[in-house]
Amino acid sequence: MTVTAAAQPLGGIRAHLVWLVAVAAYAVAVLQRTTMGVAGLEAADRFGASATIVSTFVVLQLAVYALMQVPAGLLLDRYGSRVTLVVGAVLMGLGQLLMAETTTVGVAMLARIVLGAGDALTFSSAIRLVPAWFPARRVPMYTQLTGLIGQVGQIGSAVPFVALLYSAGWPATFRLAAALSAIAALAVLLLVRATPPGTPRPRVRHDLRRIPLVLARILRNPATQLGFFTHFTAGFP
Repeated sequence: MTVTAAAQPLGGIRAHLVWLVAVAAYAVAVLQRTTMGVAGLEAADRFGASATIVSTFVVLQLAVYALMQVPAGLLLDRYGSRVTLVVGAVLMGLGQLLMAETTTVGVAMLARIVLGAGDALTFSSAIRLVPAWFPARRVPMYTQLTGLIGQVGQIGSAVPFVALLYSAGWPATFRLAAALSAIAALAVLLLVRATPPGTPRPRVRHDLRRIPLVLARILRNPATQLGFFTHFTAGFP
């Protein structure tokens, strides 16, 4: 006879712990993605590159982030938030470690590609946990809080990261950034679960041939368009 654990009530202490760890991992991801934006002068000096080349680092990371959204969603459906959050943090840590050690433009670009791939896995994985762990009536609020609190990472890159960059130098600062991602990965591995105990995790398999049709249907949905332009306009100020 198999005994199945009873599903726990949603929104309790365990739910908040899981959510806070995921938000922390997202904040670290935001810090990692914005480090190059605040280290432009130092990057130009380190790599002996023009401002145009240095700006390419940022654009390249954002391009990879955008292109990875559909593959990231497929991986999230297949393996769940815990796995994708850990993989994302590990990739970002590896990217920052590469950036810490290299003085070559080509390797630095590779580092930003790896970081962009890890970043793409993070936010969607964090917000996927919200409907799994909280009652439906609280999902909109916690989803918004996830995005807002995660932006603390931008403060982290603009203030302590820059201060450390000036005082400790490039290699030590980027190694510390990589260590933060390693800590985030370990915290997620130990404390985060995709669903509460007793609740089976949905496993979704997609027919890749139908992905373009599904995307077209989503893009035509008025709710998708409203969400896009709300985020586009409100995110700027």
